[in-house]
Amino acid sequence: MTTAQEIYNADRAKEVLENEAFHQAFHDIKQELTEQWKTSPARDLDGREKLFLMLKMLEKVEICLKASLDSGTLAKEKLKYEQSLLDRAKASIGWE
Repeated sequence: MTTAQEIYNADRAKEVLENEAFHQAFHDIKQELTEQWKTSPARDLDGREKLFLMLKMLEKVEICLKASLDSGTLAKEKLKYEQSLLDRAKASIGWE
């Protein structure tokens, strides 16, 4: 993935993570799954396992979005660093 793609994906991930509707839906789903898991009968191993897997998948979505955001932040810093190197190189040879 190119640096530009990483930055683009990070910007989209940030939009999602900061979106109030997404945040509320994410919270509500997590709360509902947790409550269903807590109130499910202990003998319903298959149902409890499915609820647990759904919770883990929800967490995985959040982790992936945050990782994309972090990756894009690093990509932006890399671009700034590369630009500063280029600017210094130009200045040292008089290409300002």
